Amino acid sequence: MNEFGEILQDWYNSEGFKQLQDAQKQSIEESVGWYHMLSDKDKYKCVEALCHIICTAEQKGTSHRGLMHELSIYPEGFWIDGLMEIHNAMWTEYQSKESENFKTND
Repeated sequence: MNEFGEILQDWYNSEGFKQLQDAQKQSIEESVGWYHMLSDKDKYKCVEALCHIICTAEQKGTSHRGLMHELSIYPEGFWIDGLMEIHNAMWTEYQSKESENFKTND
């Protein structure tokens, strides 16, 4: 293993990394708990707003950073578990649709 690999391995095995993982897990649990405590009306509003903001941004072909900006969570949004996966999946979907539209307009 090279020196950089050893440094990364040391970090992954460190107490600091374990604490970071625990903090992230706790944050997710608190966020999910907060969501479930919302009224049905507030849950609906929250989900509707997120879907609209994310879909609108992705339809424009935004970057992951752009999505975080649209959600008003940049730069903290880098730490939101799963946001990159959502961005990548939707970006791929919209790029596929755009490609299909381009082919039918030829």
